[in-house]
Amino acid sequence: MLSKLKEHVTNLLLPLTELTIKAGIKPNHLTFIGLIIGFTSACFIAVGELTIGAFVLLLSGFFDMLDGALARNQNLTTPFGGFLDSVFDRYVDVAIFVALGIYGIDWLYVALALSGALLVSYTRARAEKIIDKCDVGIAERGERMIILFVGLITNYVLYAVMVIALLAHLTAIHRVVFTFSSTHKK
Repeated sequence: MLSKLKEHVTNLLLPLTELTIKAGIKPNHLTFIGLIIGFTSACFIAVGELTIGAFVLLLSGFFDMLDGALARNQNLTTPFGGFLDSVFDRYVDVAIFVALGIYGIDWLYVALALSGALLVSYTRARAEKIIDKCDVGIAERGERMIILFVGLITNYVLYAVMVIALLAHLTAIHRVVFTFSSTHKK
């Protein structure tokens, strides 16, 4: 759902991306910074510093938005850059959910949320090999991070993880159904 705002966010970030490119910073640099910040968030969450972890997670998400905006605004998009961004996003997802398990959230719920998050990404990647676009669903990465952020700052982390698990799997299933219907139109 939030991915539909990508063009608007890219335009909003234009002044910042112009400054970033003047400083010699490339999109892949920002992708790497986002990865390190995401891992830092996971460390805070694992030791029970949920509020700090939540805000560091938001910072990681900001760098994740900024790298793409920089690439699009400055015509620096590359197939490898998109690949790297996606891989690093999955590493951060895994780190965050493992940190939630270490913190004390039941591993069953962590596994369900993590598997759902990975399947959202996987179903899109596989679908887009046979159809043009598969960005349907209500729990893409941005939405999941917002739900988790709210859970972390309100101390309703278990409920946030449960909601993420449910919505992520519904999104993956939606993508399967969408891809099926897209490939069977006559």
